Amino acid sequence: MRRIALWWATALLLAGAATAPAEDWPQWRGPERTGISKETGLLKSWPADGPKLLWAIDTPGKGFAAPSIVGETIYLTGTDGDRGVLYALGLDGKIKWEQVYGKEWTANYPMSRTTPTIDGGKAYVYSGQGWAACFDAASGEKLWALDTLKEFRGQNIRWGIAENPLIVDELFICHPGGSDAAVVALDKATGKAVWTTKGFGEKSAYCSPIRVTIGATDQIVTQTEENVVGVASKTGEVLWKVPQKNRYSVHANTPLVFDSMVYVSCGYGWGSQLIKVSADGRSAAQIWRERKLDNHHEGVLRIDGRIYGSSSRGKFCCLDPKDGRIVYEVPEVNKASIVYADGRIYAYDEKGGVVSLVEVSPTAGKVHGQFKVAKGSGPHWTHPVVANGVLYLRHGEAFLAYSVKAD
Repeated sequence: MRRIALWWATALLLAGAATAPAEDWPQWRGPERTGISKETGLLKSWPADGPKLLWAIDTPGKGFAAPSIVGETIYLTGTDGDRGVLYALGLDGKIKWEQVYGKEWTANYPMSRTTPTIDGGKAYVYSGQGWAACFDAASGEKLWALDTLKEFRGQNIRWGIAENPLIVDELFICHPGGSDAAVVALDKATGKAVWTTKGFGEKSAYCSPIRVTIGATDQIVTQTEENVVGVASKTGEVLWKVPQKNRYSVHANTPLVFDSMVYVSCGYGWGSQLIKVSADGRSAAQIWRERKLDNHHEGVLRIDGRIYGSSSRGKFCCLDPKDGRIVYEVPEVNKASIVYADGRIYAYDEKGGVVSLVEVSPTAGKVHGQFKVAKGSGPHWTHPVVANGVLYLRHGEAFLAYSVKAD
């Protein structure tokens, strides 16, 4: 009996290892908007030609936007002339349905920018022309749409709004940049305005906000044309502002928030800064600023107490947030969009399309495989996504899926 019990215990343990936790990717930068997945059971190194390609398709519309994955469906946006289109695909890459969500950006770099946010059976998008829209995630039925630039007297920006909507309880958060409405909250069920940032009217700055609790204060932390700001989630009150400027007003990276600290980084030589928010969450001040890690729009990660990201000049860096010191560089990785899953950073180089699997520690980094995305057109600007054992990459009209599950 004892041998049988031991056998069953071993079998159950192995079965658990074979069904390691997978995780959906329901919005921009993953479940918590940090660029970090909790998924396990993934490859720790790649063969010489990279992980196994499951499929590669050409989507009807081009886009810079990353996909969202929930259950058996992939959600992706693209362009059709001046219209933005939301696509729902099966896990085999075949289109289930498609729906127009509003006017899209047609000037410089005319591709979709918005990663869909999937919440409560609904899909939410926000176009480069400021159109907010909500769809039934299963059927694709359009439930509402709103031209926020018209509604809130907003102004578009140099390269078009590039934002991914944030859902906060019953609210849809976006940045129309109106004179009394830099940030607004819409009722996610109807699209009607709930609050605006009265007395604060800066333009948007390509930033997708994040919701956090600092002290006892629930707030939205984001970046506008000239400031990093904290906004009360329920009322829209501007709680604090800390200046941040660069010559093009591009502050595209979602802030990292930890231990009552806010870390932001932007390009064009401006660099990074660390901000300390007060215990009551209602004031803030800069702790330090450094110029070397001036991350343009590829995203930054916080892993084991260090911060990782690329500089505008293509240096992949590890930074110590205690003092802003660059600890080391990983020379094999250039200017790359990054996410993290199961002990590895997935880095997608914007110029050459090289994808790297990088192990990092507080003292050193090591590359465990690289391959090149040769399909598609335009800059390699889409952030990679890892969901349910699959790495998703996009390059213009090309959309590719790779198996990264460990055997």
